Amino acid sequence: MKLLPALAGLFGLLIACTNMNNTSSNAEQVQAMTVQLPKDFLDFYETFHRDSQYQIDHIVWPLQGDAGVQVDSTHYNKVSKQWEPENWLMQRLNFDPKDYQRDVEMLGDLIVVERIRARTVNFGVVRRFAKQSNGEWMLIYYSDLQEISK
Repeated sequence: MKLLPALAGLFGLLIACTNMNNTSSNAEQVQAMTVQLPKDFLDFYETFHRDSQYQIDHIVWPLQGDAGVQVDSTHYNKVSKQWEPENWLMQRLNFDPKDYQRDVEMLGDLIVVERIRARTVNFGVVRRFAKQSNGEWMLIYYSDLQEISK
């Protein structure tokens, strides 16, 4: 099965795609979900994806998470990873919602968990954002391409 190239392409599109015909903002797309997100998070979310320096400044380094390591042509193992600024790929979430599904969950008032997966395969990314004691939102966890439970 030629799943590996498809998954690699999916991940690349998810992160790097910058041309989209959808005119709504990322924050508007997230707000359209059933979870009611705080306005300050939506403002943060919009700026986080638009401004690369702001993004770097709003990540807790080293960023904890997981990475998918290829085992064979159809399988990945998830391994713990610490992301560093020098190997970080800017998160640009300009993608077509017809191809991807985004689920957001609020844990209390301080943590937002976001899962983004392709509609055609059950693989995607997981990110966790937390509101800090100074009132700033930060990305605190990132897991790249992995199987996402529905």
